[in-house]
Amino acid sequence: MLAGCALDNANNPTDNTVGAQRFSADLQCGVLPISVRGQGEVVQLTVRGEQIDMQQRISASGARYVADTEAENSLWFKGEQASLTLEGMSYPECIPPGAIVEPFRASGNEPFWLLTLERGLLQLNQLSNKIVNQPANQAGEVAQSAQPYTFERDNGALRSQAITGQISDQVCRDSMTGMPHPKQVTLQVDGSTLTGCGGNPARLIQGAEWVLEDINGRGIIDSSRVTLNFWPDGRVTGRATCNNLMGQYQLSGEGFSINQIATTRIACAPALMAQEQTVMENLRDLQRFDVTELGALVLHSANGTLTARLEY
Repeated sequence: MLAGCALDNANNPTDNTVGAQRFSADLQCGVLPISVRGQGEVVQLTVRGEQIDMQQRISASGARYVADTEAENSLWFKGEQASLTLEGMSYPECIPPGAIVEPFRASGNEPFWLLTLERGLLQLNQLSNKIVNQPANQAGEVAQSAQPYTFERDNGALRSQAITGQISDQVCRDSMTGMPHPKQVTLQVDGSTLTGCGGNPARLIQGAEWVLEDINGRGIIDSSRVTLNFWPDGRVTGRATCNNLMGQYQLSGEGFSINQIATTRIACAPALMAQEQTVMENLRDLQRFDVTELGALVLHSANGTLTARLEY
């Protein structure tokens, strides 16, 4: 059996509690940072350098704030997390730095292990052992963008061994597939250290617009613009150079791909059309993505690479 102590939610201090007279929150919605400052039923959302005033509205649960704008702008808190809508578009779940989004999944290789955390229940699988649906309890306080958890289990002997885990905000690449993940995970199990990666890789690319700076190592035509937006519902939109593009992207253990990709049909200068064709060829043959230490997105295809920077 698995046992532990009660959850101590260190990511939700008293001055950060929605519904209090004053509160504040700094959240991460995928790659998009937002700040919320409020008093009573009024909040001010800061996003992309813009301030949006919102008023609390009746909701079945949590605390929902809506702006008096033509297109929907809203923020719906449920606990320490929030759902964000800007200009009618839904964004990735907004969480405090260091927090995790459930269901949370992490894994490692050599030796293989798989950890899942959902609704406060932990499941740890190893080739020689399996712990199923046992209470998972956070211990300690969040420090330096890390989310520490402590677990205990009975190993069937006369003594108990502790399972402790450290989950940190750091890009981590799977040692077998190279797939980047938003969390680095370290477990201590029966005196052995297990390392691996966790979290949804899509959170590394969702939430803001990516602007291409390089195509196949040859730069980009001056004054031209190529953009990509990866939405939580699996859509990708943007600009290929002359035309708008749209499609469906998919992340799996095998890699990263864009399907059903298409563009509008507007003609422009031959050099720009040639650049657009190169961009589309790369997107159609995508194989994987990576994120550099400086935060650039690199899309690898069978034809070359596309490198982009964030534009909030």
